[in-house]
Amino acid sequence: MDVLSKENQSTNVDVKSSFSLIDCDVHPFLSSLDELVPYLDEAYQKQLNIGKFKNDMLKNQNNGGFEFPKGRYGNPGHVLRTDAIPPCGVIPGSDPKFLTEDLFDRYNTTHGILNIGHGTMGAYHNVNLAAEYTRATNDWLYDRWIKSDKRFKMTMEVIPLDPQKSVKEIERIGRKPGIVGINLRVVNIPFGKSHFWPIYEIAEEYGLPIVVHPDAENTAEYSPDQAIGPASTYIEWHSTLPIIAMRQIPSLVFEGVFEKFPKLKFAFIEYGVSWLPHLMWRLDKNWKGLRQEVPWLKIPPSEYIRRNIRLGTQPIEEPFKPNHLLEMIQMVNAEDMLLFCSDYPHWDGDNLKRVFLRFPDDLKRKIYYENALETFRF
Repeated sequence: MDVLSKENQSTNVDVKSSFSLIDCDVHPFLSSLDELVPYLDEAYQKQLNIGKFKNDMLKNQNNGGFEFPKGRYGNPGHVLRTDAIPPCGVIPGSDPKFLTEDLFDRYNTTHGILNIGHGTMGAYHNVNLAAEYTRATNDWLYDRWIKSDKRFKMTMEVIPLDPQKSVKEIERIGRKPGIVGINLRVVNIPFGKSHFWPIYEIAEEYGLPIVVHPDAENTAEYSPDQAIGPASTYIEWHSTLPIIAMRQIPSLVFEGVFEKFPKLKFAFIEYGVSWLPHLMWRLDKNWKGLRQEVPWLKIPPSEYIRRNIRLGTQPIEEPFKPNHLLEMIQMVNAEDMLLFCSDYPHWDGDNLKRVFLRFPDDLKRKIYYENALETFRF
């Protein structure tokens, strides 16, 4: 993939966009769970083994033995770019000042939307602990990042297993300036089910889109194993992530979510885009013959998808003939659906200059700025 390394930073200095740029997927990281200590009561600090309680597990092995949910699949190289390590040596993506210099200043970024990169507990089985952790990380992200630079915007985390707790969290901070979306993690409940509708109702009321991003399905915490069971390797898991978006979008359409919440937007980030024509054509074809099953749909499925679904560009597919990517987008009139994402500081980020080189300026302007401005609550 087109990862911008230190080597090509020196040989390809002209990487700034000539358009305004909203980067819809930038990942901030905790340098340590101890950063959450100011935001958590001591009872929850103890459960998480952080702060002054971090060595309790060594002293007393009967204290509960909490372990943060970990991904099943490890990148054989490294999931984070080593050239994104700040001079002070902390984890890539954990220093706001260095990130703005390394990413925003290089690309002339107008805004970067922060989606937590260090892992969440949205799908964790202990819902009360997950809710406290989620509240703490939302506040940490706002205080450490949003307040530090006006270019930073953020999506707030919620609890997919408990819509009522999610609604309370959105009511608590959802109207704060700088919060532009809601990050809803994948669990083993399809997104079209009425279980989620309280979240969708307040999201639509607040003008906040729902962002879907890979996370929980890599931990096996209340999450699907990609339809047929767990993958064996990182490359298999990573390559088949689009299956999740391809399953969730029909659920949203056919369960009538976009009839009930017509102004609600869903942004599927990091699932690719080239599967879109197949999905739209297949859903429309089947709807023509089976529409009696879903009489609440007033327009073809593809029209709901164009109106309510957005897709992050990263990791962009790389066809043998680059022009085919542009032709595919034009085939299904998806020009208004695409959002630029750098995925900084992950290993498979897309180089802004290279990947859209053959796109016309009017499409680049939509992808870089206009579509995001219309999708997120700026």
